[in-house]
Amino acid sequence: MIFQKRFLPWGLFLFPLVWAAAAFAAETPEPPVQVHGDTVEYYDAEQKVIGTGHVSIDHGGARLTADKITFYLATKNAVAEGRVTLIQRGSVFKGDRGEYNFEKKSGNVSRMDGETPPYYTKARAVEKISDTHYRATDGSITTCCGDSPFYKVQAHHIDVYPDDKVVVHNAVLYVKNVPILFVPYYEQRAADVGRFPVQIVPGKNQEWGFFVLSKWRYYLSDTPAFHSKGNVLLDYRQKRGFGWGAENFYHGEKIGHGALRGYSIDDRAVSPGGINPNRYRAQWRHQAPLTPSTTLTTEVNKLSDATVVKDFFFREEYERNAFPDNYVSLVTARPEYTLTILDRERLDDFFTVVERSPEVRLDTHNREFEDMPFYLREEYQFSNLRKEFADTDVGLSATRFDTNHTLTYAGHAGAVSIDPRVGTRQTFYSHDADSGRDFVRGTFDPGLDVSTRFYRTYDVYVKALGLDYNQIRHVFTPTASYNYRPTPTVPRTLLQRFDGIDDLDKQNFIRFAFENKFQTKEHAKGEVLTPREIARVIPFFDTDLHTGHLENTGIDVELRPYTWMGIEADTTYNSHTRDWETFNTDFYLERGPAKIALGERYVQNESSQTTAQVNWNVRPDLQVKVYERYEFEDNKSKEFELALSKAFECVIVDFTYNHRAGSGDTFYFVFRLKAFPRAPIGLSQSYNRPKAATAVPRRALF
Repeated sequence: MIFQKRFLPWGLFLFPLVWAAAAFAAETPEPPVQVHGDTVEYYDAEQKVIGTGHVSIDHGGARLTADKITFYLATKNAVAEGRVTLIQRGSVFKGDRGEYNFEKKSGNVSRMDGETPPYYTKARAVEKISDTHYRATDGSITTCCGDSPFYKVQAHHIDVYPDDKVVVHNAVLYVKNVPILFVPYYEQRAADVGRFPVQIVPGKNQEWGFFVLSKWRYYLSDTPAFHSKGNVLLDYRQKRGFGWGAENFYHGEKIGHGALRGYSIDDRAVSPGGINPNRYRAQWRHQAPLTPSTTLTTEVNKLSDATVVKDFFFREEYERNAFPDNYVSLVTARPEYTLTILDRERLDDFFTVVERSPEVRLDTHNREFEDMPFYLREEYQFSNLRKEFADTDVGLSATRFDTNHTLTYAGHAGAVSIDPRVGTRQTFYSHDADSGRDFVRGTFDPGLDVSTRFYRTYDVYVKALGLDYNQIRHVFTPTASYNYRPTPTVPRTLLQRFDGIDDLDKQNFIRFAFENKFQTKEHAKGEVLTPREIARVIPFFDTDLHTGHLENTGIDVELRPYTWMGIEADTTYNSHTRDWETFNTDFYLERGPAKIALGERYVQNESSQTTAQVNWNVRPDLQVKVYERYEFEDNKSKEFELALSKAFECVIVDFTYNHRAGSGDTFYFVFRLKAFPRAPIGLSQSYNRPKAATAVPRRALF
C-alpha cells in the first residue's frame, strides 16, 4: 500500500495576505473622498467627518463600509468601527475595527476575515511595518469556505514582503481542528508560489519493499541576476537501504541555465561478487547563449554502474533516456550557415560510445545564384572518431573528413514542378579496417523530383449525425523522386563503421507518393464558416530499379470526421515476404464526460502491443481512469492502472492501483487541494496521444 502525504504549500495560502498588503500600498492621484451614510456630520474646526448608520466611502477602487466611520480631511485617514468591510480588487476583508488611509492606500484591520477566492483568511490584526513589510498577527488561511474549514494553516506571525517573499513564524497545520504539523519557521518566495516545500511518498513494491521517498526544497539565491534553488533527497528502501542526494536548478542573466544532480546509496540488494554496493550518479546539464547566434550546451554524467538510473529513477529519467550522454557543443546558427563544434567522450567503460574529439561540421543553407533558379547546398564535417566498446579495451579509431555538395535546379513546366539535382560526396579516412592505409571514398548522387497539384471542390453538404460539412475540397498532390547512387569507390566492407556516413551504399530507386487531402467548412461560431481538414491519405511505394522489386510500400492515414474524434494510422508492406511489416494506429475521442484513447503498435515477429485509456467523469465530483498496455505476442498485460478521483468540499482524494510486469502491484493515495488540483509528483501512467487536429489556414482552402 502506498500512501502519499504532501505537506501543504504554505506560500500558496499566504499570498492573499501579500495581495491584501499590496492593496493597501498602491499610490495613484484620486479625486476628493466622499462619505455617505444615514447620518453625516461635518466638524470644520477639527477637519473631520463622522458618518453613522450604513456608512460607506467609495474611492480609488476601494469601498469601505461600517456602522461608524470617522474621516479626517487633512490626512485622509478613516477610522471604521462596527461591522467593518473593505472591498478592493475583488477581495473582501471584514473586521471589528479598521484604519485606512485613502491617500497612502495603507492601514490595518483588527479581527479580520478575508475572502480572496479561492482563499479565506482570518487574522487578529494586519498592520503596515514599512513600505515593503506588512505583518499579519495570529492569522490563519485556507481554501475551504465556512467557519469550520476542513483544514487551515495558523501562524503567530506572517511577515509579507510584497513581490518578494512571505515569512511564516510558528505555523501549525490543522485538519478538522486537530493540529497535524508544526513548523517554527518557513519562507516562501513569490516567484516560486506554485511549488510544494516538502514531498513525501511512502509505499511498497517488489524491488524496494517498503519505502519512503522525500524531497525537501531549498533556496540558495533569488536575485534578479542569479536564481538557484533545488531539493534535498532523503530516501529509505527496505531492501536497498538509505539513499540521499540533491538537485539544483539555476538560471543567470550571464551564465545561462542548467541543473546539477547527485545521488548515492549503499545498496544492500547487491549480490557478492556483483557490482559495487556503493552506487551513485552525478549529472550536470548547462546551456548558455554566448552571442546572439552562438549557444553552448554541455552534459556530463558519471555513474557507478550501467543500471543505477534504471534501478532508482526509472519513470522519472530512464524511460525517457536510457543512455546518458557526455558532450560539449557549440552551435552557431546564421542565415547563411550553421557551424557545430562537438566533443563527445566516454566517462564510464560499461557503455559502448562513439567518441568524437572533436567533430566540426559546417552546413550552408541553400544559396541561390544571382537571377538564376539554381541552389547550392554544402556540408563539411571533420571528425576524430573512436568507438569504445563496453567492458573491453578493444576499439576502433579513425580521422574522417566528409564533404557533400548538392546543386538543385528549381524548374517548372506549366503546373508541374521539376527539380533536377546533382551531388557529389567525398570522404577521407585516415585508415581502413585492415591495412591501416588512408584513402578517399567517393560517390555521385544525381536525382530528380517531380510534383504537381490538382484540386476540385464538390458541392456536398452533410447535415446528419452531428456533421456540418459545407462543400468538400479534394487536393491531390502526386510526387515522384528518383534517387541514384553508383557503388562508392571503396566498398563498405573495408570501412570501420561509426555512423550513417559509413553505411552509405549504392542505390537506384524511384519513390512515388500520392497525397490526398479532404477539406471542408464548418460553422464554428454562429454563422461563421471555419475551414478544417477532415482527412489526409498518402499511399507511397519505392521501386528498386536494380532488382525491379517494390520496396518500402505503405500508407499514412489521418481521419478527423469530428473535431472531437480522430484516427491516425500507418503501415508498411514487404513485397518480398508478402507480409505487413509494421502497423500503427491511434484512435481518440473526447466527448462530454468521456475521453477514450486506443493505440496499436505492431512489428512483424517482434511485438503486437495495444494501449488503451478511458477517462470518465461519472459525476462532477467523481472521476474514473482505466489504463491498459497489453502485449499479444506474449498474451500478457505489461501494465494496468485503475484510478478513482473523488472531490470533497475543498480536497480531492485520488486512489490508484497499478500493476506493471516485473515490478508487481502498487497502491497509493494522493491528496490534492481543489484550488490547486495539479499533482506535483507524476506517479500515474497515461496514454501518449498523437498530435491533435488543427485548423487549416484560410488561405489554403477554397
